[in-house]
Amino acid sequence: MKAIKYTFVYALILIGFSACDTKQDWLDTGICSPYHDCSIMDYLRGDTANWKLTVELIERAGLTDLFEGTDPAYKEITFFAPPSLSILRHVWDQATGREQFPGEPDRWRALTDDEKDHPERLVQALDKDWCREMVLRHVIKGKHLKDDIAFRDRNHDIEAEEQTGGTDLTAESGNKLRAYREQTNYGGVPDAGAIFMYLYSFDVMEMVPLATPDIQPLNGVVHALNYNYVLGKI
Repeated sequence: MKAIKYTFVYALILIGFSACDTKQDWLDTGICSPYHDCSIMDYLRGDTANWKLTVELIERAGLTDLFEGTDPAYKEITFFAPPSLSILRHVWDQATGREQFPGEPDRWRALTDDEKDHPERLVQALDKDWCREMVLRHVIKGKHLKDDIAFRDRNHDIEAEEQTGGTDLTAESGNKLRAYREQTNYGGVPDAGAIFMYLYSFDVMEMVPLATPDIQPLNGVVHALNYNYVLGKI
């Protein structure tokens, strides 16, 4: 019965992911103002619907100080934040045998049914070094707002050598990213519509699905990734 339950719930999750827009979507952060009078960590802790497992992953990685703004080397950070649903899909894949735990291939088999029913316990079963590397793949030193990002040269693909637009970023894990902005047309008038921000990963050679940019706690900025983001594809 447990296997049937996991299969059913996993199917519902995949249906939800398939309904998401892979270009630009909106993540309901529960408040209109982008400004939050607290640290990034406290902001994430305050929105369990979107960030519960994100918090668990950061704590498992031993990087709480980085997100609380108390690490003297990182007064401000930019966090391309994977939502709980991305992490949930990852740990459920492992708990149901679709993947193995990084660095400890037999660990998921040792989990009890009760542990498998609580995703936060699955996060706690992940290898700490893997969690640290994974979190740091999403962290850029300094604060990079949407308005700080350069527009793409539309004459070239974003990953092309000829591309002179966009803003190149290096995450704290060493992975290379290129953020860029584009303005849409409106009423038949070129570049008169909304401006969107996008993210490309040179490491995986794929677009990273962004949702909500410019969430601004006191020690940096959170750019929320889309619910259909696959953990690690950055």
